[in-house]
Amino acid sequence: MRKWILVLIILLFTIFLATPMQLALTISDGKSMDLILVKRMETHQRFAIQFIHSIHRTPVYEEYYIDDQQNIVLDQVMYESYGVGNPSILEPGQTYKHENGKYTIGHMNRKMPYFDQVIGQVIANHQLQLKGKWIPLASLNPPGSWVRIQAKKVSMLTWWLYSK
Repeated sequence: MRKWILVLIILLFTIFLATPMQLALTISDGKSMDLILVKRMETHQRFAIQFIHSIHRTPVYEEYYIDDQQNIVLDQVMYESYGVGNPSILEPGQTYKHENGKYTIGHMNRKMPYFDQVIGQVIANHQLQLKGKWIPLASLNPPGSWVRIQAKKVSMLTWWLYSK
């Protein structure tokens, strides 16, 4: 009887470790889709991508959050130069602010199940800001490659193996 109880406990523990329950921001290699990084997140928790615009050579800061349906929502963009590649027209419901030499478009509400990001090779220096820390994307995958950024539920085992 004890043997069966021990087997049952081990089986339940294994199921617990393998069942996706924890919301996380995941980064996968674009070609293989192998996980590179997993970070625990809460619904509506914010993160950002910052990079240097290849034409204007000024910083661009994009702020995101995860909604209740595990979509990534682009909420606002902040940049220093108008022109190619930067938003210039407000859509309904969006806000605009020009302050301290920076343009901010807020309440963008662009929902995506995931987004793919090419890691800049020369100028861009793409970085992920998460929980007050900056993570250079080039430290996760080689410059010139691409990664998929997605919010999804992961198992405790996955979180443990891929959280850096």
